[in-house]
Amino acid sequence: MEVVIEYVLLQNLIINYFIISCCGAMFKVKAKLWIVSDFLGSVIALFLPIFNFPVYIKIIVMLLVAIIMVSISFPIKSFKEFAFYGFGFIFLTFVFGGANALVTMWFGSLSTLIVCVVCLVTYICVKSFLKRLAKRRAISSFTCSVQIACKDKIVEEVGYIDSANVLYDPVTSAPIVLISKEVFSKIVGEDYLFYLLKKEKAKKLPYGHFVNVGSAVGDGKMLVFMADKLTITEKGRARVLDHALLGLSLSNFSKTLNAGVLIHSELA
Repeated sequence: MEVVIEYVLLQNLIINYFIISCCGAMFKVKAKLWIVSDFLGSVIALFLPIFNFPVYIKIIVMLLVAIIMVSISFPIKSFKEFAFYGFGFIFLTFVFGGANALVTMWFGSLSTLIVCVVCLVTYICVKSFLKRLAKRRAISSFTCSVQIACKDKIVEEVGYIDSANVLYDPVTSAPIVLISKEVFSKIVGEDYLFYLLKKEKAKKLPYGHFVNVGSAVGDGKMLVFMADKLTITEKGRARVLDHALLGLSLSNFSKTLNAGVLIHSELA
C-alpha cells in the first residue's frame, strides 16, 4: 500500500508542477514557492478521496486548495489579478487532469512514466498555443484598417504599422507604403508581372516609376506609384493622406502578418 501511495503522490506532484509552470507561462510571471504549493496540493489530492465526503464538500475543498496554491505561487496585488490567476489555474487543472483522465480511460491505470509523458505533451501543446496567441495579440495591436483610392478603384485592406519600413522616394522624399502583390492586382486590375516585365506599361501608372531598394524587400528595383487617397483608420480614428506613394513588395508578408499593406514608420 505504501508503494501505491508513493506513486500516486509522485503523479500528483508531477501534474501540479506542470499546472503551476503553465500558469506562470500564461501570465508571464515566474512562480515562487512552487514546491510548497505543489506539495500541499498533492497531499490534499492524495488523501481527499479517502474520506467519504459529499461531492460538494470535495469541490469546495479543491477550490480552497486552488486559492491557497495560487496565493502561494504567484504575486497577487489586487482582486482582479487574483481572479485571473485563479481562473487560469483552475482551467489548466481541468486541461491536465482531463488529458490524464482521457488516457486512463483509453489504456487503464497509468504508470508514473506515462503521466510524465502525458503532462509533457500537454505542456508543449499549451505553451505552443500561448505562444501563437501572444504573437496574434502582438500583431493585432499594430494592425489598422486601410482604404486605398486610386482612379476609379477603392480597395479596403488590413494594414500593419511596420517600424522596419523606412523606404522613401528618392525624388520627393515621401514615405512609401508597401502593398502586397494581391493588393496591387486589386488596385490596378491586372497581374503585377505585366508591370514588372513591361516597364513602359508601369510608367503609365500615376507617378509610376522604379526606385532602388535595399534589405527591406530584397535587392533590386521596386515599382512605385501614387494613390489618390490613403485612409488609415486605427482605434476609430481616421487619417486621410492625399497622393500617398505605394510600393509593390514581392515579399510574402501578407501571410505572416495577415495584412496586405505595410504602413511606413513615419505614418505610425
